[in-house]
Amino acid sequence: MNRRELMLGGALMTGATALPVLAQNGFDRPPEAPQAPAVPALTLEQAKLPNGLRVLVLPRPGAARTQVRLIGEGGWLRDPTGKEGLAEVALSMLAQGAKRDGEAMESADIAYAGDLLGKPLALEIGAASAEIALEALPDQCDDAVNLLADLTQRPALAFEALEHMRSRAQDALVLRRADAQLLAPWAARRAFWGRAQPVQTAGSLKRLKREDVLAFHRQFWRPERSTLLFVGDLTLEAAKGLATDFMAEWRVPKAAPAAPGAAAALATAVPAPGSAQFLQLPQGQGCQLVVQSPVPRGTPPVLRALARELMHQRVAAKLPGPWESEIESLGGASRWSFSVTLPVAAVPEHLALLREQLPLLAAEPVTAEDLAMAQALALGDWQAGLAEAPDALIASAVARNELDDCVQWPQRIKAVSAPVLQLLMGSSWRDNRTQLLLLGDAGPPEPAQRAWPGLTLATIRAVIGE
Repeated sequence: MNRRELMLGGALMTGATALPVLAQNGFDRPPEAPQAPAVPALTLEQAKLPNGLRVLVLPRPGAARTQVRLIGEGGWLRDPTGKEGLAEVALSMLAQGAKRDGEAMESADIAYAGDLLGKPLALEIGAASAEIALEALPDQCDDAVNLLADLTQRPALAFEALEHMRSRAQDALVLRRADAQLLAPWAARRAFWGRAQPVQTAGSLKRLKREDVLAFHRQFWRPERSTLLFVGDLTLEAAKGLATDFMAEWRVPKAAPAAPGAAAALATAVPAPGSAQFLQLPQGQGCQLVVQSPVPRGTPPVLRALARELMHQRVAAKLPGPWESEIESLGGASRWSFSVTLPVAAVPEHLALLREQLPLLAAEPVTAEDLAMAQALALGDWQAGLAEAPDALIASAVARNELDDCVQWPQRIKAVSAPVLQLLMGSSWRDNRTQLLLLGDAGPPEPAQRAWPGLTLATIRAVIGE
């Protein structure tokens, strides 16, 4: 008997044992699902140093390695107007040179120090935060914190490093303009929030000076605006001791008021009304379709997550393609988007089906079963993040100022009712609030315009500003 026959026999045996249960309960009433296992609590411990540095610890007894992150507030929403790209360049420059005990550390030395800890040094930037991430054995945590202190308290921020990182950022812009998948998130944000949404351009990068980097570093890499996060086999007392040893003397001179950035503008920005734009990228790599709708201000994170999960399931069931979805909050309003990569020939059919189905799917009543499914999916995502990358999960919550929501996620999920979820679903994806953005080499515009009336041609300059 081969392996396939064994598997088939096992399936038949399983089916045979299930038949009495089906007969007993009736085909219209399947057996009750077993009770969900209890979700372990996310227990965070925290303290604060006299200089304002916050220390967070997620204890993981027995963990072989410890994740260490230093989270600052210098995300790309802090870019001064006209100098978009400063936050990313300033963060990248931290790994290009620093000092330890008066001795210069070059970029190769910094990279080698990170590798010795077991994992390359990672620099991550988001809308609201800039982060430096390391991983170490339990007895190497002092080396990890020492390296973080070197990079943030004693960076070189040399002119040569600025030129190097500026050149890399400009090269990335060229690649982004030719790749629909890379360009789509930035183009969609700009279409949604308008000029309040900052976007790097060659001109804004060219205007950056070393003085800008120094001022940005003083403004946002400060102990009172930073969080040191540990996830591993250590206590809060041990973590606070490490922070005290290497960061208690972290002092930064009082900084001048920050230049006006996008964060303040986005806090009051009103999302653009419904529109449809086709940004042609000749010889672009693929074709990207993005559809987006605003979410009312003040919508709790857990309610946004449940709506996204439920709508994603409905879209996946009715519309072909591997759709991706997210709800992104910047400043005030939230942008709820769905995106998919399509071959050119499939674009008109997808547009016509999307235009017909999207408002219908949003308007469907939310049943108790719908709510339970969304709750299970949202809880599963949270549990997966906690199991696979707890430091990233917590750091993201810190950056969004949603740490309490993250810690109490299971309880807050259970508190949402179907009528409340229905209200949010029904308020989104209306014709006058839905935006569509088509990017890439999708062929002549006429077939797409027939499938989605009102679709207009756009240019890079009109959407991005350059």
